Amino acid sequence: MKQTLMGLMTQMMPAMKPLFWAAVIAFLAGLAGALAGGDGWRRLTRAAGGVLFAIGAFFLIAQGLGAWLGAAPSINLGDARRMQFILVPFWQLGLGCLAGGLLLRLVTRLRRRGGFAGTGTGT
Repeated sequence: MKQTLMGLMTQMMPAMKPLFWAAVIAFLAGLAGALAGGDGWRRLTRAAGGVLFAIGAFFLIAQGLGAWLGAAPSINLGDARRMQFILVPFWQLGLGCLAGGLLLRLVTRLRRRGGFAGTGTGT
């Protein structure tokens, strides 16, 4: 079973960096929605927060599974052509996504109650 899981994890590694950038785009879209206001934007912000929670949980589960298999899963955010290696472990990416999702939820809740300074009435 471990051999099958290791093979599956190896096949999934090329998709992890685009998944990370999708989380970054979701966070930026949610942040723009939180600052723009309105019901439609609030739904976008809540959806982006949900996407970030899901991606964060996925990275944390993948880190746990990788540790169980004896691997140290990470993403190289450097430029491999220049031999730059900035390895970021999955658990850091997962916690960052969860924190971003929590921040979006918090901003949405504060805007709804009108407690977010400088945003008007909190519509």
